[in-house]
Amino acid sequence: MSDRLATSIGDMRLRNPVICASGEPVMTEAGIRAALHAGAAGVIAKSVNERAEAAAQLDRADYVELDAAGVPAAHGVSLFNRSGLAQRDAAEWFTALAAIDREAADDGRFVAASIVLAGVDGAEMLGRIARRAGLRVFELNVGAPHASEATPGAIVQETDPARLAELVARVRATTEGMQLWVKLTGLSSNLPALAVAARQGGADAACMMGRFMAMVPDLDTFGPVLGTSAAYGGGWALPIVCRFLALSRRAVGAGFPLLGTNGVRSGGDVARMALAGASATELCSVVMHEGFGGLTRVIAELDALLTARGVRFTELVGRAADALHGYGEQAVVPGRWRDFVPPETIA
Repeated sequence: MSDRLATSIGDMRLRNPVICASGEPVMTEAGIRAALHAGAAGVIAKSVNERAEAAAQLDRADYVELDAAGVPAAHGVSLFNRSGLAQRDAAEWFTALAAIDREAADDGRFVAASIVLAGVDGAEMLGRIARRAGLRVFELNVGAPHASEATPGAIVQETDPARLAELVARVRATTEGMQLWVKLTGLSSNLPALAVAARQGGADAACMMGRFMAMVPDLDTFGPVLGTSAAYGGGWALPIVCRFLALSRRAVGAGFPLLGTNGVRSGGDVARMALAGASATELCSVVMHEGFGGLTRVIAELDALLTARGVRFTELVGRAADALHGYGEQAVVPGRWRDFVPPETIA
C-alpha cells in the first residue's frame, strides 16, 4: 500500500484510516494481533471500567445478525446484541495492551485502551493506570448504548455538554502525553455540541457515533428477539453518522480530528465518512460478520477506489461536509414534487 492511504489524528500518523473498534473480537491478545496482522492501522481493545457489574454483564451477552428487513438471518447485514465489558483487571489488561502497542509502534500501528464511563473518579483512575502502563492512546467512551438497560451505575452515558467538558478535562489531566479520544453517543441530537465540549475539555479527537438501542419483535414467537432491547447498527446508519460528522466538523472546525463509526462495511463507506469529515474510521461489526479478513478487504477496496480516482485519502476529508448547504440555499424548482407521486395525485 502506498502513502495515499495515510492519515493523521493530531500528531499521530496512521498508515491507513481503518481502525478495529472495541468489541469482542479484540477481547484477547490473540484477537488484537489478528486485527493488526489483517492490516488495521490500530486497535481499540475491548473496553473495561471499574464496575464489577459491567464485566458481569458479559455473561449475559447475546448476539444475532439481522437482514436488511431487520429479521434474524444466518448471514445478516446488521448486528443486534447486548454486551458487557472485558472481564480483565484493568492494570493487568492495560499492561498487556501496552506490550502489544510497543510491538505495533515498530510497524507504524497502535493499540489503545478503552473504557466505558461509569463515573468520573473511575475514569480518572483508569486514565492514570493507562498512562503508567505506557499506552499511547486512551479512548473514553461516554456513549455506550447499553447504559439504559444495564444494571444501574454499571455504565453511564453522558449527553450534557457542560458535564462532558468537565469530565474530559479531568481525564485529560490524568492522561497527559497520551492521545485522548472521546467516543460519543448516537442517542442524542446534540452531537455537535458534545464534540465541541470534548475539544474544550482537551480531547485530541472525537469519535461518533455509538449504535442505537432497538427492540425487534419476533413474528414466530411474538416476543422480543434476544428477550431484551439491544444495540443495533448497520450500513443503514452510515448516512446518519455522515450528517452528524458534517455538522460536528462545522461546529469544531476542520482542525479538530473526527473519527467515524457505525455503518462502515466497505472501502467506499470509509471514503464516504472521510468526505463527511472523518480523518479515520472505527469498525468492528464487519469482523463479527466475516472475520478479521473483513478489515483487509475494506482497506484493499479503499486503496482501489483512491487509485481509480487519483486522490489521496487526506484529500477526501471534509469535502462533502464543506459543500453541505441548507434547504433555503437550494435552487427553486416549482412542481418538482410531481415527479415523485402516483399519476392519480395530479389527475
